[in-house]
Amino acid sequence: MPVDAEAVCAAFGLPESGATLVPHAYSSNRTWRLTAGGDRFLVKQVPDERPAEFAAAMAFEREAGAAGVGVPGQVAPERPAVGCAARLPGGTLVRVSQWVDGRPVGPEDDLADWLGPTLARLHALRPLSAADPVVYGIHPPGSWARWQAEGERQGRPWATMLGRRLPDVAAATEWVVGAFARAGDYVVTHRDIEPWNVLVTPAGPVIVDWDGAGPDSAGLVAAHAAYAFGGGRERTLAAYVAHGGRLPPPEDRFARRAGLMLSRLAERVLRTLGRVDPGPFAIDELDRTAGDRLRDLPIFVADLREPK
Repeated sequence: MPVDAEAVCAAFGLPESGATLVPHAYSSNRTWRLTAGGDRFLVKQVPDERPAEFAAAMAFEREAGAAGVGVPGQVAPERPAVGCAARLPGGTLVRVSQWVDGRPVGPEDDLADWLGPTLARLHALRPLSAADPVVYGIHPPGSWARWQAEGERQGRPWATMLGRRLPDVAAATEWVVGAFARAGDYVVTHRDIEPWNVLVTPAGPVIVDWDGAGPDSAGLVAAHAAYAFGGGRERTLAAYVAHGGRLPPPEDRFARRAGLMLSRLAERVLRTLGRVDPGPFAIDELDRTAGDRLRDLPIFVADLREPK
């Protein structure tokens, strides 16, 4: 359903007169930039699936902000539907946050001295006794084999390569599952600390897109973030430990990177097979990148298991 500025403003108690709403970005969910009463806001569509998990993630975002982590300010709805989200008259569920006036992380940015201590602070908030590797792309070998067979029937360009890589996928999955089980340091965390989810502002970096926050391994998350941000990887890890964090052993340290690759690969495969809505992504591009990742899988995992 269409989303209009007046409906959003009414739902969140913002000035309706002269308000404007323009599309901002669309990756997993649609977002818009709202201007109302001289201020700017980010409006984000919220899926109706897993409302309890979304509400918990938004509560954790507020908790992180109260602990000194840079987060966007949430705008409370007049009549909450799910956590900090409101349902518009057309049925669309949205949340609103203060606009973060920052720039994307660039190759010139060295955030190691911020990233390590920030992750340590975040991971001290909610320790857990147990967790599941929800975002790690864990699928049984039989599922991959069925997807491969269906891909062959559909003539998908990646299907032949997946057939060759089924043993590699199974071995990578086994390593990731074992590394997560051995970690034992479970916490609630952001679960997507990547450069594209950090904005650099005059007041310091701000972590955005907390909708998927939930349980994970603290050390595996920290090691993955250090890897993703590059540059000062070792300084990030040293700062994380210096501020109370604990890292997995070197042989497991970057297993989360492999798990996320498996997750994104499975998502591409399922989108091209028609089992998942492709969203804004072109099917031919998903086909191509799935094939590329399958081709490079053995070298990619070997490098993670023996980091230079």
